[in-house]
Amino acid sequence: MTTDEAREALRRASVAILPIGATEQHGPHLELRTDTALASALAAELAAGLGDRAVVLPEIGYGLSEHHLPFAGTLTLRPTTLRAVLLDILESIRHHGIDKVLIVNGHGGNIDAIRLVAREALRDFGMQVAHLMWAQLARDAIADEAGPSWRRNHACEIETSLAMVLDESLLRPDRIGESHLIGAKDDFTEPTNASVDLPIWFDAWTETGALGDPRRASAQRGERIAAEASANALAFALQFLEGRPRSRPENPRTPTHASRPRP
Repeated sequence: MTTDEAREALRRASVAILPIGATEQHGPHLELRTDTALASALAAELAAGLGDRAVVLPEIGYGLSEHHLPFAGTLTLRPTTLRAVLLDILESIRHHGIDKVLIVNGHGGNIDAIRLVAREALRDFGMQVAHLMWAQLARDAIADEAGPSWRRNHACEIETSLAMVLDESLLRPDRIGESHLIGAKDDFTEPTNASVDLPIWFDAWTETGALGDPRRASAQRGERIAAEASANALAFALQFLEGRPRSRPENPRTPTHASRPRP
């Protein structure tokens, strides 16, 4: 957009959509930009469903990926950096009159930081910020489509299937193979259903960087997962826009930049 086009889009919109992903390894068969591409594709679908009520912000292509650093190509931010970037973007969009934001996230490692930022944005800027993650929105479909592996959720049959339908350019079909999982199962910390939070480098789990069994991926599985994630995202977004406003502090801290009224 030009600045004039942005002015018109912001005048019409009631919510901003911010896609965020990561630049990190996804095994031998998916590109480093997978999380960002999936988030951007789902954000575009959500925006299409909302029409002029939504404006999509430029994607953030970096996230919290330190656990993938043993594998080549991974780039990561520190938690303090990501938090600062997100808060600066939120404060900027609030300056332009938007006080509701949907963060469409493609990377599980970003979840904790986004949750904290959403709380800070409500307290400090009077903004409502919701976090949408496809793996959470499509839980039922994922439970039905996942294979028997007790260690999945990254470059596995689920994420590979989703890539097949949302952006097949991410995929190297001839490179899909076994994940070669490492080590014994730990019921407390396994990524599929962990009950204890323990930071673990990814090369302690897999030789290739992938989990689960990517060989089971299919477009049919991807279609079901994408459909459930998109439907639930749109249903929540409509509720988010049309529901009663949540309570706000009487005296929130004043943002650095003075917010102007919506046009």
